[in-house]
Amino acid sequence: MTAPALPRAVRAAADAEAMRARILDAAERVFARCGYAAATTQELAAEAGIQKRMLFYYFASKDEVYERVLERLLVGIQAIHGRFREEPGPDGLADFVAALVRAAAARPEPVLILIREIIDEGPHLDRLAERWVAPLFRAGRDEVRRNVERGVFAAHPADQVLSAIGGLALFQILTAPLARRVTGEDPLSPDNVERQVAVATHFALAGLQGRRPAAATSRKRGRE
Repeated sequence: MTAPALPRAVRAAADAEAMRARILDAAERVFARCGYAAATTQELAAEAGIQKRMLFYYFASKDEVYERVLERLLVGIQAIHGRFREEPGPDGLADFVAALVRAAAARPEPVLILIREIIDEGPHLDRLAERWVAPLFRAGRDEVRRNVERGVFAAHPADQVLSAIGGLALFQILTAPLARRVTGEDPLSPDNVERQVAVATHFALAGLQGRRPAAATSRKRGRE
């Protein structure tokens, strides 16, 4: 039996959403390759395989396309965090790190664009920080602190813990072009991504479940 056809309005909405996703996928590649300032709307349209006027039908400007690229990345990270935030400390942390590594390796371009925006202190950084990053950071920091208070994690400063976890999860992805030249291997191959998942989760858990290093503890006491 043939499935009933979708109403015309539903089909049109689905087609429009698919085209927006296609444009954003293309924009990720262009912005990662050229940077925001050097990328042109003609390049964005050509990468998406459409006419420039079609680009402006779906997005008001290059600036809006850029914002949506960054927001789509941060929404994805927020969703990963949301899936695991209710899990017990070590299990939730391991799952979060693994999911973050795999997601970034699958689509490294938006991660590179975000890092470039941070390094350049770009014009979108304040809004991204306020709307997306700060709430996510506060939620992660609160979770680390709760686990420290419960005795599940070692008493490391929560802000530095989050920075270290970000480095463990993302550094290999960010430095992939250099790693290919140094090692002759692709760090984003499926096997190497899974090795990075294992290493990142191991170090994150070992660091948070182990004792503070004696040297760090003695330095802290010397400052008190």
